[in-house]
Amino acid sequence: MIDPHSSPQLITGMRALAKGLFATGINALSPLGSGKLHLHPKAAQLACLHAVQDAAFEYCQTVMVTQPAIAGDAAISACELLKLAEDADAIDGSVAIVLGRSKAGPCNKRLALNFALAAATARLHRPWIFLSGMTGDQQCRYRSAGAIVDSGTCSWIWPLGRQPDGRTVDPTSLLAESGDLLLADRCASYAMNLDLILLA
Repeated sequence: MIDPHSSPQLITGMRALAKGLFATGINALSPLGSGKLHLHPKAAQLACLHAVQDAAFEYCQTVMVTQPAIAGDAAISACELLKLAEDADAIDGSVAIVLGRSKAGPCNKRLALNFALAAATARLHRPWIFLSGMTGDQQCRYRSAGAIVDSGTCSWIWPLGRQPDGRTVDPTSLLAESGDLLLADRCASYAMNLDLILLA
């Protein structure tokens, strides 16, 4: 979903870049498990992150690769990731923050939705994109690998600005309606979570 205050072309390009970087990670992981030799999952994760980092350097002036402390709670984890984005907001030029983690942690779609909610009241002063996806598992509903959100996501889902309080929200249907689901076209041999934050 596109923020009305940002250039539609810029946001569309950033979303395409994030999806391309995610595909690069999947492509880097797929050959690693196709032969007789199988890498330790940590080694595969490092190979994936290295490939995404190299690809991101072709488009972004600053690329940061980090290992976040992701909690089981999506809201807490989203706030930790948003702090990374806020700290990087002062860096001149475009920024990519690449994060890899094991299968443990919150649902990718719930993490993306919580990031969009937290960012709606944050102090990010430029267009941003957040992608959270699983490389190895096709999640059943809508064949979704996760979600990709931007600053227009919340205004699309809750056009009147009223968010539901005190009840669990299923992020899949909400993100499907806003066009923010990350479709799982193909899966890698190794399952890992890949989170990307792009700042224009």
